[in-house]
Amino acid sequence: MEQILLKSLLRYVENKDEVIDGDQHGFTKAIYEVVTVTGDVRGAGTDANVFVTLFGEFGITPKTHLTSKSSTAFERSKTDVFRVKTNNVGQIKKIRIEHDNTGLNAGWFLDRVIVTDMNRPHLRFYFPCNNWLSKEDGDGLYVRDLIGSLNPMDVPKINKYVVRVFTGEVSGSGTDADVFINIFGEKGDTGVRKLDNDKDNFEKGAEDKFTLDAPNLGRLRKINIGHNNKGGSAGWFLVIIEDIGNKCVYQFPVGRWFALDEDDGKIQRDILVGGTEAPLTFLGDVRKGRTYVGPRISGLFLHKLVRLSISWSCGLPVMEYSDSPCQSLFQVVVYCPFTGIEQTFPCGKWLDEDEGDGLIERELYEMVSLRQRRLKKNPWSLWIWTSDIKNAGTDATIFFQIYGDKGKSDEMKLDNNSDNFEAGQTDKFMVWITGAGCFLSLSSELMRCFGLMKVTLLKTLTKDKYSFNCGRWLDINEDDNEIVRELPAEGSLVTEVMPGEMIKYRVTVCTGMVSGSGTDANVFVCLIGDQGDTGDRVLYKCINNVNKFEKGNADEFFVEAVTLKQVRRVRIGHDGKGGSSGWYLAKVIVREEGQPESEAVEFPCYRYRKQCLCLLIMPPAMHFYHISVKTGDIPGASSDSKVFIKLYGEKADTSKETLLVSDNDLGNYFERGRVDEFTIDTMDIGKINRILIGHDNVGLRSGWFLASVQITVPVQGRQYNFPCNRWLDKDEADGRVEVEVYPSEILPIEKLINYEVSVVTGDVRAAGTNAKVFMQIYGETGKTELIILENRSNNFERGATDIFKIEAADVGKIYKIRIGHDGKGIGDGWFLESVTLKRLATKMDESDKKKKKKKKKSEEEEEEETKVEEVMDVYTFVAHRWLAKDEGDKELVVELVPDGESELEENTYEVHILTGSVWGSGTDANVFLSIYGIGRGDTGERQLKRSNNLNKFEKGQVDVFTIKAIDLGELKKLRIRHDNSGSSPSWFLERVEIVDLKESTTYYFPCQRWLAVEEDDGQIVRELVPVDEAFVKKDSENDGQSLATLGLEQKAKSTTYIVKVKTGDKKNAGTDANVFITLYGSKDDTGIVSLKASKLNKNKFERGKIDEFTVESVDIGDLKKIKIGHDNAGNSNGWFLEWVEIDAPSLGQCLKFPCGRWLDKSEDDGAIERFIFPAELQTTEYIPFVPYEITVYTSDIFGAGTDADVFIVLYGSDGICTQQKSLCLNKREQRMYFERNSVNQFIVEVKSNMFAVISDYSLSCLLQGSETITFPCERWLAKSEDDGEIIRELVPSDIFTEKLMKDGTLKQIEEEVEDPLEVHTYKISVFTGDIYGAGTDANVFLNIYGDLGDTGERKLSKSETNFNKFERGQEDMFTIQAVDLGILYKIKIRHDNSMFSPDWFLEKVEILDETTEESFVFLCERWLSKKKEDKKIERNYNPKSCPSDASRYVSCGVFLMIKPQFNPAVIPYHITVTTGTEYDSSTDSRVFIIIMGPQKVRTERLWLDLPKGKDEFADGSVEKFSVWGLDVGEIKKVEVGHDGATPESCWLMEELTIVVPTKGVMYNFVCKCWLARDKGDGLTSRILNILDADCVNVGIKILYEVTVVTGDIEGGGTDAGIFMTVFGSNGNTEEMQLDKNGDRKDKPTCLCLPCEGTDSDPSAPPLLAGQM
Repeated sequence: MEQILLKSLLRYVENKDEVIDGDQHGFTKAIYEVVTVTGDVRGAGTDANVFVTLFGEFGITPKTHLTSKSSTAFERSKTDVFRVKTNNVGQIKKIRIEHDNTGLNAGWFLDRVIVTDMNRPHLRFYFPCNNWLSKEDGDGLYVRDLIGSLNPMDVPKINKYVVRVFTGEVSGSGTDADVFINIFGEKGDTGVRKLDNDKDNFEKGAEDKFTLDAPNLGRLRKINIGHNNKGGSAGWFLVIIEDIGNKCVYQFPVGRWFALDEDDGKIQRDILVGGTEAPLTFLGDVRKGRTYVGPRISGLFLHKLVRLSISWSCGLPVMEYSDSPCQSLFQVVVYCPFTGIEQTFPCGKWLDEDEGDGLIERELYEMVSLRQRRLKKNPWSLWIWTSDIKNAGTDATIFFQIYGDKGKSDEMKLDNNSDNFEAGQTDKFMVWITGAGCFLSLSSELMRCFGLMKVTLLKTLTKDKYSFNCGRWLDINEDDNEIVRELPAEGSLVTEVMPGEMIKYRVTVCTGMVSGSGTDANVFVCLIGDQGDTGDRVLYKCINNVNKFEKGNADEFFVEAVTLKQVRRVRIGHDGKGGSSGWYLAKVIVREEGQPESEAVEFPCYRYRKQCLCLLIMPPAMHFYHISVKTGDIPGASSDSKVFIKLYGEKADTSKETLLVSDNDLGNYFERGRVDEFTIDTMDIGKINRILIGHDNVGLRSGWFLASVQITVPVQGRQYNFPCNRWLDKDEADGRVEVEVYPSEILPIEKLINYEVSVVTGDVRAAGTNAKVFMQIYGETGKTELIILENRSNNFERGATDIFKIEAADVGKIYKIRIGHDGKGIGDGWFLESVTLKRLATKMDESDKKKKKKKKKSEEEEEEETKVEEVMDVYTFVAHRWLAKDEGDKELVVELVPDGESELEENTYEVHILTGSVWGSGTDANVFLSIYGIGRGDTGERQLKRSNNLNKFEKGQVDVFTIKAIDLGELKKLRIRHDNSGSSPSWFLERVEIVDLKESTTYYFPCQRWLAVEEDDGQIVRELVPVDEAFVKKDSENDGQSLATLGLEQKAKSTTYIVKVKTGDKKNAGTDANVFITLYGSKDDTGIVSLKASKLNKNKFERGKIDEFTVESVDIGDLKKIKIGHDNAGNSNGWFLEWVEIDAPSLGQCLKFPCGRWLDKSEDDGAIERFIFPAELQTTEYIPFVPYEITVYTSDIFGAGTDADVFIVLYGSDGICTQQKSLCLNKREQRMYFERNSVNQFIVEVKSNMFAVISDYSLSCLLQGSETITFPCERWLAKSEDDGEIIRELVPSDIFTEKLMKDGTLKQIEEEVEDPLEVHTYKISVFTGDIYGAGTDANVFLNIYGDLGDTGERKLSKSETNFNKFERGQEDMFTIQAVDLGILYKIKIRHDNSMFSPDWFLEKVEILDETTEESFVFLCERWLSKKKEDKKIERNYNPKSCPSDASRYVSCGVFLMIKPQFNPAVIPYHITVTTGTEYDSSTDSRVFIIIMGPQKVRTERLWLDLPKGKDEFADGSVEKFSVWGLDVGEIKKVEVGHDGATPESCWLMEELTIVVPTKGVMYNFVCKCWLARDKGDGLTSRILNILDADCVNVGIKILYEVTVVTGDIEGGGTDAGIFMTVFGSNGNTEEMQLDKNGDRKDKPTCLCLPCEGTDSDPSAPPLLAGQM
C-alpha cells in the first residue's frame, strides 16, 4: 500500500504541468472532494460561512467558500461533501479551515476533514481537528490550520509556539486595540491569530506571553504583527518567539510605533528575524472616495506574487479615509523593493455587499503584461547618537546622504515627528538605500543647532555595519558655523581608509565687472571630484569680505569634506531670492587648503545666470536636458508650489533642481492644461532610468495634478516620456507630494552636438546692437539650421564678449559661418570684432578596445567595450567690420572663414533678374534670393535691395544685383521668393542669370512662371535649376514662346509636394494668422514657405477644415521633419493643428505628421511654431509618378476657344492608362487658356509604370535633349459641332527628337511612329427590358474595356433609333469612335439616378466593332436602381462568349472543387475587440495586432480595418475581424496598438479575443488598458503575455480551398446567399457560407475561396462535386 501511495506521489511531480482546464496564469487545475465531519457535542453546528484553503508542495489555493444547497449543512453529527475546482497544489501538506463568525449560532465544533484528489481518488488526506472554531468556546479561535496525512492513524503532531511581546516604556506606548500576529516559516504560516488572554495585555513596559498551536513551520522567516486601531497606540520594543517543537528561539526586534499619528503612521508591520521590517508597498487606485486597504498576500515572501487576496476584514487593519467602506476597486499595484518588481492586480469590481455581486473579498490575479522592473532597494537600520552636552538636541528635520564606491544614495529626510534627537538620546530609523557599494562617507544636514556624536548603519539582511564618528556641532552659531557635515566611514568593511581629519577646500568665487553683476541671493556650491561630491553647500561665511558677491569681488570660503581626490567640476548657483538676484559670475577657483597656489583649479564662467549653473573643467561635457512638464486638465490641477526634479542616469544623478525659470516663460507656471518647458545644463548622466519630481507644498494652491514629463536630450539622440497622471497633493490620493516616475518609452530623435560660441563686439562708438543676431554653421557634412544667439542677458554691448552654448547638427569640419542680424530695433548697427566657435563632439577610440565578460543566465558572453573620447575643435573667425544699414558696405550679413585654416575666398556674384513681359508681371513686394553650390553650401537668403534700376522688378525689366559670399563652386540651384507685400505683389519671373565674376561663368535659371497667390499654382517661392545656354538662345529665337523642354526639365529635377493641413475640430481652433512651413530633408530644406493659396478653401485654416497647398523644391533628400507655425497676426491668431500630410507623387511617398496641439501663446506651451516628425505607421508608399509636358494647340477658326474643364488620359502600349487629369487647376486658368490660335503648355505627373512607349520617349536624357510625340486632331470637341462628341481619342503620328551637339547647338530629328493604332467605330445597342417600369429618364454612361485599353466613360446622349431613349422594351443604338480596343472583355454601365423616374431594368448590351466586324454580347437582366434588388446603379459585365476555366469542367451548370489544405504557412485569425465605455474611450486611429510565437517568430503587422460605414472604434462597441497571417505555432505574446500619434489619440481597449481555428484555441484577454499618449502609462501599443489570457479549447478546423464555377447560361448567376456542407468518411462540417464578393456570380466564373470547416477526413482527396 505504501509503495502504491509513493508511486502516486511521484506521478504528481511528473504530471504537475498537466492542464485539465485552461487557466490564465499557468496554474494547473484539479478537483478536490472536501468532506467535513461536524462533532457530536451540544451546539456543534454552525450557521456561519465556512472557508477552506489548501496548502501543497506546488503552492496554495485561493480561499474557497464551501457552499451547499442543503439547509442542514454543518449541523451536529453531520457529514458534508463538497467539490472544489481550484489550483493543483500537489501533495497536500495542511489545510486552513475557518468561518466568518456570522449567523445566530456561529460557533462550530469540527471533528475532522477529509480531502480527496478526484484525479487520483486513492490519494485521500485526513485532517483531524476535534476542536471548536468559535469566538466564545474553546480558545476563542475560529481559524485553524490542520496537518494531514495519507494514513489516518499516523497524523503529525501540532507544534507549539510561545510568543513573548515586550511593550516599550515611552509615554503612551501601551494599547487597548486587538493585536494580531501571523508567523511565517519555511513550510507555511500560522494564519492570522489574535493575541489575547485573561490579562490586561500590552501595557507600558510590560511583557506579555501567548501560546499558539500550529503545524511545524520549519525555520521561521518573519512575522506580521499589527492591531486594529480600536484603542490607543502601541510602541513595541521586542518580540521573542520560542519554537517548542524544534527547540529554537527567534528574536524580532521592532522598536517602532504602531500608530496612525506617530512615526510613519503604520499599524501593521512585517518583521524579519533579527529586526528588519519586510517591505511590500501597495498602491491602490480607487474609483470613489479614498480608502486604502491593507491586503492579504498569498505567496512566499521575496518571490513574485501569483495572486492577491483583498478584503474588508475585522481581523486585519483597514485604513479608511472615506465616510463609507464600500468601494469600487480598480487595481492594486504591489512593489517589492527587494526584487525591484512591480506587479499589477486588476480588479475593476465593487467590494460592497450592496453593489455588484455583493462580495467584500476577492482573489486578484496578476496581469503579467503590466509587470515592471523598478529599482532594487535594501533595508538598513540607522542609529543616531545625540551628544549629552547642554542644548545638543534639535527639533529640526535632519537630512542625510550616503556616499559609496559605486555612487551615492538619494538625500533622505528623517522626519522629527516624535521627541527624536534629544540630548543623550539614541534614535533608530529604518531606511531604504540603493546599491552604493562599500560606504565611504556620510553627509548630514539640518537647519538648527544639533550636537551629533556618531551615526551607525546596519544592513539588516547581512549585518554589514558602518560607523561614522562626528563629535561636533551642526549649528550656524557654534563651532565653524556649518550645518552640513561629512563623516568618513569606519569599520571592517571599509577597504580604503579615509583620512581621519576632514579636508578643507578654499573656494574663491569671482564676480564679474559688468553692470549689475552682484547678487543678494543665497549662493551654494558643490564640488565634484573623482571620489564623490560635497553636496550643495550654502556659502554663508566669507573669509575676506563682509558684503559677499558684489561687483568685482573675489570672495573666499572654506568647504570641509571627505577627500574628493581630484576636483573635476563645480556646480554653483543661487536660490533667486533678494532684491537683486541676478548674478554675473566670472570664475571659480578651488584649492585644497595647505597646497600651493599652482595646484589651484580654475573654472571659468563669464555668464549671467538667474539659476543653477554647472561649470566643467576642460574638455567640457555639458549636456542640455530639455524638460517639458504638462499639468493635467482637470479642476484644481494647477499649483503655486515650487516644483523640483531630479534625474537618475546610468552614469550619475543630478541634484534636486528647482524649476524656477522656464524657457517658454508663460508667466504663471504649472497652470491647468499648460506645458512648461525648462532646460537643465549639467554633466552627462548617461541614459536616464527614472526621475523624481515633486514640490515643496507651499502656497495657497499647493496641490498639483501632474499629467506627464517629457525629457529631450539631443546630444544622446533620445526623448524620454514619463507618464504620471496623478495628484501630488497632501489632501488628494495617497497624500504624496513627490513621486518617482519611470520612462514608458524612449524614442530616438535627431542627434545633435554642443557648440560654444563666443562673440566679441568691437570697442568702437555705437558698436553694440539691439537687433536679433543669428548664425549658421557650414561644415563638410552639411549645415546647421539658422541659430538665434540669445539668452537672458543684455548681449552684444560695446567691447563685450558674449558666450552662447547651443545644440545643433554635427556638420563635421567647419569651413565657414554666416552671421548677421535682422536690422530691427533702435541702434541696430553692429560692429562685429570676431567669433570663436568651439565644436564639442565625441569620437570612438578604436585603438583602445577592451573585452569584458558579461554574465547572463549563467552563460558568459564577451563584449567589446569601446572607449569614447570627448574632442573639442576651436575655430576663430575674424570679422572686424560693421553690419549696419548705414556703415561700410551696408550689409547686415557676412560670411566668415576660419582664420588661417581655410583656402576658400570670398567671391562676387552678379545676379540678373529678368521680369516677364505679360500683363501685370511686375511686383512691389520684397524679393529674396538664395544661391546653392555643389558641395560648398549656399549664400543664405539675401534680400535684393540695391538694383541698377530705381524701381525694381517692373514688367520686361532686367535688374542687376551684387552678392558677396564665400566661393560656392559650381552652382546647382537657386531659391527665389517674395513676401507678398505691397499693393501689387504678383510677379511673373522670366529667368535669372548669375555671373560668377571669379570664374567668368554665366548660369541660366529659366522660370517663366508666376510667383503669385492668385496666379498659377499659388506659390510665391520657386526653386530653379540651371540649363545650358543653347536652350536659352533657342528660346529667344522663338520670340519669347516657351520651350517645352525647359518646363519638363525643371519639373524632372524638382519635387512637388502636395501639403494638406488639417485644423482641429475644437472651439476657436481656426486662425487668421499667416501660416508658414519649412520642409527638412536629409540634404537640405525648402526654407520658409508661406501657405497663402489653398486649393480647397477660400478662407483658410478654419475649424475642422482641410487645406491643400503646393510646395516645390529641388533635391532636399528624404523628408525628415517639418516646421510649421504662424506670425500671430490677425484678430483670431490661436490655431489648433491636427495634422499635416505631405504627398510627394514623384517619390511615391505620402507622410503624415501628427500634431494635435495648439499653436497659441495663450494655450499649451505658448509656442506658435513647432517641429513635427512623421508617424512611421501612417506612412504610405506607392508607385512614383513622373512628369509629362502637354502642349495643346488651339485652332485658328472662329469660336475655336473654350472655357470648359479640359482633361487628358494617357494610354500605353499595354493598354494601361492614367487617371483622368485636368489641365487647369482652377476656373481662372480655364478662362485664361485654350483661346483661339493659342499654344498652352501643361505639366502633369502620372505613375511611372503606366505605359512603356510614351514613358521611354518622355524620360530620355533631359539634359542632352528630349523627344516630343505629336497627336494630330483637327476636329471639334463640341456638342453643337461635327459629331457632337466632347471626348476624342488621338493616336501619335510623328516623334521629334532634340539633341544637344558638342558645339552647343541643338539638332532636331523627325521620324514617324511605326504601326500606329487605328481609330475604330463601335456600334452600341442597348436593350431595355420589357417589364413594368423598366425604362429610365436618368443619364446613362458606358465604359468599354479591351485588352488594348478602354474608351473612358462616355455618356450615351444621342440615340440613333429613338428620340426618347431607354424606354421599356426598346433598343437604342449609339456610335462611339475610339482607338482600337482589341478584344473586348468587359463593360461598365451606370446611370446618375437623376430625373423623375431613374430606375432602369437593363436586358443586355451588344457592341459591334465595324472595323473588324466582331460582335460582343453582354447579358444583364438586372435592375440598376437604388430601390430594387441590391440597390446598385452601376454594374460590370463580361461578354457572353468570354472563355473561362469552367470549360475544363462543364459547359453549363455549377461545379465545385473542394481541396483541404494541411499545415498552411498562412492561417486565419479571428479577432474580436471590445472598446471601453469610459469618457474618451473611442478612437478613429487604425488598430493593428502582431501575434508572436516561440523563437521570435511573429506575424507582420495585421491591420484591423473597420468596414465601410464605420469610422471609429466607438465607446462600448464590439468589432470582429478576420485576418490572415503567418502561422507562429504556439502563441506566446500579442502586441496590440494603433497608429495615432497625437496627445488626443486615446483608446481604451476593454477586451481582446483571438480565435485560431486551425489550432482549436481561443484566447481571451481582459485588458481594460489605455492605449494613449496622455492616459495610463502613455503607450499606444502594448504587448500582452499569453499568461494573462483565458485559454479555451474550441473545435479544430482545417482550411478548404473551394473552387466555384458558375455556368455559362442565361440567368446562371445568383444574388442569394450560398451555403455549403462537406461530407466525408469521418462525418460532416457545419454549414459554411461562401461570402459573395461583388458581382462574382453575374458571369461565368471560376473562383477559389478559402473556407474553414471541421475535419471530415484529413486523408480525403480533393472533392469534385457534380452538376447541381
